[in-house]
Amino acid sequence: MTHMQRAFPIAAPGRTSVRQMLRAATTALHAEVDGRFSGPFDTDSSAYEAFLTALARAVSPLERALEQGGVDRVLPDWPLRRRSDALERDLAILGIRAPAPIPVEVTRDEARLFGRLYVLEGSRLGGSLLVKRVRASADPRVRTATNYLSHGAGADLWRGFLQRLEHSDAVAAAPERTMLGAREAFRLFMTEQAHG
Repeated sequence: MTHMQRAFPIAAPGRTSVRQMLRAATTALHAEVDGRFSGPFDTDSSAYEAFLTALARAVSPLERALEQGGVDRVLPDWPLRRRSDALERDLAILGIRAPAPIPVEVTRDEARLFGRLYVLEGSRLGGSLLVKRVRASADPRVRTATNYLSHGAGADLWRGFLQRLEHSDAVAAAPERTMLGAREAFRLFMTEQAHG
């Protein structure tokens, strides 16, 4: 049986999964980013515009760096997961020019790629909650600009990602590199907020 044929989830009783490891290693960063990226989107259009602008500064260059690092090696369905175009459509709906991107280092290290992807793919879970607030906005433009937050709705992209994460030999061999990649991704969003 190859590593890709193991039953999901990989973690045996008493063994920590990669997801659990990453969650524990990034709890404080995750909480800080969540705090900075939540807002009264149902009542404040400018808060939602600032949110999308902040995302665009980090998400677009992060996705480009992942592509330059060979993300399609680890996630063959990457084109279905890529959200920069959806984010650009939302900015256009709101009449916002794409902001200057944050520089993102390119890595071909599979373990680091998975760490970065953990943050990016995990943000879909929060997005599915935020979109409800956005759709309650009194501003019809805001209600329409949900391409990013609703991207992949109905598809089981998170579970598919977790299967690949848990089965990666590179992650198993270098969990510290995976944690590094996750921290790098979370810090991108914090850097953007600090300088936005």
